[in-house]
Formats: sequence, structure tokens, C-alpha cells
Amino acid sequence: MSNTKLRFGVILLILSLVLVACGGSTEETVEEPAVEEAPAETLAAPATTSPPPEKLVIWAEEKIATALDPLVGAYESAAGVDVEVVIYDFGAIKNDVLTAGPAGEGPDLFVGPHDMVGEIVANGVVAPLDLGSIASDIFDVGIAGFSYNGEVYGFPYATEAIAMYYNADLVGGVPSTWEDIKSQCDDVGTELCVAAPGGGGGGDAYHNIPFVQSDGGYIFKFDGGFDPSDVGLDNASALASAEYLDSLVKDGTVASTDYGASMSAFQEGRALYWMTGPWARNDASAVNYGVGLIPTFNGNPATPFVGVRGMFVSAFSEKKVLAQSFILDFFSTVEVQAAMYAEDPRLPATKSLFAVVEAEDPIAAQFAASASNGIPMPNIPEMGNVWGPVGDAMLIIRDQNYGTNEETGVTVNSASDAMKLAAQQVRDAISGG
Repeated sequence: MSNTKLRFGVILLILSLVLVACGGSTEETVEEPAVEEAPAETLAAPATTSPPPEKLVIWAEEKIATALDPLVGAYESAAGVDVEVVIYDFGAIKNDVLTAGPAGEGPDLFVGPHDMVGEIVANGVVAPLDLGSIASDIFDVGIAGFSYNGEVYGFPYATEAIAMYYNADLVGGVPSTWEDIKSQCDDVGTELCVAAPGGGGGGDAYHNIPFVQSDGGYIFKFDGGFDPSDVGLDNASALASAEYLDSLVKDGTVASTDYGASMSAFQEGRALYWMTGPWARNDASAVNYGVGLIPTFNGNPATPFVGVRGMFVSAFSEKKVLAQSFILDFFSTVEVQAAMYAEDPRLPATKSLFAVVEAEDPIAAQFAASASNGIPMPNIPEMGNVWGPVGDAMLIIRDQNYGTNEETGVTVNSASDAMKLAAQQVRDAISGG
């Protein structure tokens, strides 16, 4: 007999004795069994009923959800919690968190890029995260990317930065100077030399930023954080770098291609090099490829933007402690990070996983080396005022589209003019002018 049935029988016996003691007859007890059974069932129910487990809701892109799916069950069992991973369009997460969180309809945790940190902090939708001892396992660029006003606002799980693909059937590697790049292209005789996004009618500040900030130029001064009052797009170094890019375009080193055209040129063997990021490895595999560092600028390493992806805790979650535990005790473990890397091979932001990846994947090691020379993409809200003006300036230089713009009436006669215009547009936008 089960313990529950035994307890039920004892309760019935006690109730019978109580009724007899109070003067009730045997017939009365038999004639009204429902009165005796109802309290017994009510008393017995709590012995077999437990409250439902806590539930954590996570918004994540499909690849993360796919990686977590076979692993999250063990965490649910150990922590006594249900985890619901909602597959979400990565590009829509920020805007939807900004509206759903305050309305009480958002997730407990969500993933996103570090460059939205400033905006979501300013809007009060993300909670600070105490990384504790695991902070020492995260690369500095990851911590910097998720830091804002002295607080850390997420766990960085992946980094990415552009580098230089090369056609390994035609050349043995990437030279350290742009002059040697041009010599190799001339010797091989490909139609194009370096195919890079940012020309061909498609402005692209991200891919072109090494041509701005590798030799002393910058968008915002960076010293542990970004200073939007100090714009360096038109300082002497930035202007010299812009003129150098202009010379590389003029002599045919850097081709006037947008992203699609640069990819096609490399895949078809018409370009010897392709300047882009690790997300393009599958596309690059149309040829036998290798990866090296972007050539130096005046002896200085190329300085790309580093993008960082991470997981955030919503400021509107009623389960912040549990959400932080999910990150620190489960999501940050090398097993989970390795599963995510297998599903979507972005560079690990943790040193423990990178040690594994580096030994097994020399291509990833090259992208990591490029990232180590970079700086985080600015995560302050003012960065939203940068992409358009700088992308337009790069497009003018890459397409050699100098002269007077018929729509605006603005005249740009040189690469320096393009950068000066971009710098002024950024300052005006920040000041509200």
C-alpha cells in the first residue's frame, strides 16, 4: 500500500471516531459518506501536488536555439526550472526588447550585439551583470564591448573582426604591406586585386574603418570608454589615411566593389584577396582559401572594428537572480560555448574555448589575431550618427565620385574633403544641429 493510501485510511478512521464521540450514530455515519470523503480528499491533495517550476524565457536567434536545445534539459533538471528559448530574428531583438520589456511582455534574457549596449542602458531595459570569477576567462575586448559607465551589461560569448582572405591556389599568403599586395596582384594577373565591400554604389563604414583608424585616426576617442565629444575623423592622421586609401583605389589595389560583387569576384577567381569577416568562410570556400592579417598602415597593424555578441538580463525580469545563474552556471560553460561554436563558428570570447579552437582551426586563429589589433565598435548611442556620413565618405573615395553633388550642392574634391564633411555631419548630428 502506498503512503498516500495509508494516510487516507488513517484520516477516515480518525473522522469516524470523532463523529462517534460526539454522539453520532452508526447509521448517520454510513448514510453520509460524501461528508466524510470530501475533507479527506482535500487534506490528502497537498501530499502529491508541488508548485510549478520557475520559467525563464530567452530570445535568441535560431542557431543559438539549435545549439542550446539538446543541452538545456540537464540545466532544467538540476536547477528545477523550465527554460523556453524563443527563436527570434537577430536584427529585431533590440527594437522589440525596447518596447516589450516596459510593457511586461519581454524575455528574462536575450542575445544581441555589444554596440546596442548604450541605447538599451539609456532606455533602462537591461540590468548590470556581475561576472564574478568568470570575468578573467573573457578577452578584454569582450569586457570592453559590454561595459558602459563603469558597469558590465552582458556576458560576451563571441567576437568577430575582418581579416584578409586569399586564394591559396594563386598565392602563399598575405604580405605585410599594401605595396607588396599590389606587386603580388600584378604578378598573378587577376582582374581585381583586393575586393572589399564599401564601393560599387554601396557605402560601408564597417569594412572601411581600418583605412581610418589604423594610423592615429578615430571616430570617437577611446580610453576604456568612448567620448562622443571628441570626434577624430578629420584629424591629421585620419585625413592622411583617407588620402592613402584614395591612392590604393587609383592604382588598382582596392577595387570598387560592394559586398556582393566582392564575394563573387573572389569566388570566381577574379580577385586575389577578399577583405571581410569570419561569417564568410562558407562563401569563401568556393576556392581553396587561406586567411591572413590586413596589411599594415605606415608600419602600424590594421585596426578593424571588433564586434562582440553576448547575452543580457532584462531589467524588467522578475527572476534576475535566476537569470544571472543561468548565464554564470550554464551558458558560460565551455561545453555550451563549444556547442554554440559548432553551430555558428564565430570566434570565442572566452579564453578557455579559444585555446581549443585555436589548436584545431588555424583560420579562426588568424581572425582572432586581427581582432586582437582592433577596438570594440563604439557602443554609445551617438554611434548611430556615424554610419551614414562615414559610409558616404568611403563611397565617394572608393568610387572616385568627386565633384559637386547635384542634390545637395556640396562639393567634395578630395578624400580629405570627404572625411571633413563626414566629421562635421557627425558633430552636427550629435549636437542636434
